[in-house]
Amino acid sequence: MVRLVKDLIDSGIVYFWVDNDSEKLSPDIATLALAEEWRTRYVHSQYPGDERRKSHIDRRKNRDKRMELDETLFASRLLPHGRRKTDVPVEVDIDQAAEKLKVFYC
Repeated sequence: MVRLVKDLIDSGIVYFWVDNDSEKLSPDIATLALAEEWRTRYVHSQYPGDERRKSHIDRRKNRDKRMELDETLFASRLLPHGRRKTDVPVEVDIDQAAEKLKVFYC
């Protein structure tokens, strides 16, 4: 299980991934979207078996494709984010930036 950390450094807000032991797994990442992409690639690289899907990207993230699916399938409403862990949007698990900003402004 990887967790997303949001931190504040001299150059601004960065995101990075840590493991269960809080060891840093990723480099500093500038945006949440890039952090999500890094997680997807990392999780897929750790999978020991053969990947059956051709794309690592969930087609439901594409707005046009999602509209098409909504018109033709009810399944997209039942599973709006997909079945894979990487299909679920990322959320910050540890917000170190908020703590640093509180100290800075107090």
